[in-house]
Amino acid sequence: MSSAAIRPGFPAPSPLLVALVAAVQAWVLWPLFTPDMTAYLIPWLETIRANGVADAFARPFSNYMPSYLYLLALISPLTAWLDPMSVIKLLSVVGTVALALAMHRLLGALGVAQRAHWAALVVALPSVAFNALLMGQCDAIYVAACLMAVAMAVERRHIAMFAWCGVAVAFKAQAVLVAPFFLAIAIQRRVPLVQWLAAPAALLALMAPALLAGWPPADLATIYFRQAGTFSNDIARNAPNIWSLAGMIAPEFAPRLFGLALAAALGAAAWYIAKMQVVRFDNAGLVGMAALAGLLTAGLLPRMHERYFLLADMLILAFAIARGTRSAFALAALVQIGSFAAITGYLGLGAPMVALGAACMIAATWIAARPLAVPNANDNPPTGRNPGPAVLRGGFRYDIEQRLSFRGSGE
Repeated sequence: MSSAAIRPGFPAPSPLLVALVAAVQAWVLWPLFTPDMTAYLIPWLETIRANGVADAFARPFSNYMPSYLYLLALISPLTAWLDPMSVIKLLSVVGTVALALAMHRLLGALGVAQRAHWAALVVALPSVAFNALLMGQCDAIYVAACLMAVAMAVERRHIAMFAWCGVAVAFKAQAVLVAPFFLAIAIQRRVPLVQWLAAPAALLALMAPALLAGWPPADLATIYFRQAGTFSNDIARNAPNIWSLAGMIAPEFAPRLFGLALAAALGAAAWYIAKMQVVRFDNAGLVGMAALAGLLTAGLLPRMHERYFLLADMLILAFAIARGTRSAFALAALVQIGSFAAITGYLGLGAPMVALGAACMIAATWIAARPLAVPNANDNPPTGRNPGPAVLRGGFRYDIEQRLSFRGSGE
């Protein structure tokens, strides 16, 4: 990373305009809610209020990991002044602020100028606003931890990178969608295995309070496995990916494709990790590859939901800001449109919007994968010589029509 600050080719968004858009979204969305609010989130909050924090955590009462429930317990006293739905959404807003701060940190690692203005843009993005202000979800929290982990990867602080990975997994299983990136980085840089232990250590540290309160270890260890089986009859749940399209075309047959979907995702992850060993990127390119990991896994794994592309949304936005080109911003817009279209499909606009989202995501994934898919001279370096870094040309175009090219700087 050069000492000079990176200045994107577009002016930074006006903080006043961002605040205005965020305020309008809050005014419109705050009174609304989804079935998850009344079926899960509010009953969990009421359990904490009725039993007290110590007694509530003595036994399982949620299909979420305790990390989120700790935060819910922390703000539960606010129910003396606010209704439960508002308290839950307020926690989601706090998570959104944490996401903006994590974006600021990642852009700082990338050396972006005016990063505070760019990071503030996060709170006004439709996919983020609907997730927090309408659905009251906590996805922003695990995504924030993932952004911090990517920032640590850029700075080569590998213990901190793995620790933030553990924090992310402690909030949502979806954090593993970007795992191929961290695995590829750790293998490529020959990170000692002892440093990998920072991830499970951070996870166990966040589980410790619930364990000490009496929560059964076996239940904690199987929470995510039980979540995976919640919608076992569906190949996808409004996810903007190829399996949603398959479900629309052949709804009776599509669930039988589970094995194929799993094999495709694992195969794509293996290909991604292998290619990352021989292709080198600058810091912005690394963030783009982290976004690609999220796009590939969420795009190919079965039983994905409409919200599972939020991590890719944020990473591809950070890549676009750092790269600063029109084509990079167009790619970020394509991912945002795909993610938001799927959310609106879940909210009632139906299969056509999910199909639109899937088309956008499939196209975006293909574009983002070009740097790894296009053969380059460093794929087979001469025996005894290490491949030098291959970096994107400064004026490259990241679009559908033009192939991405690389300038190899090998010996």
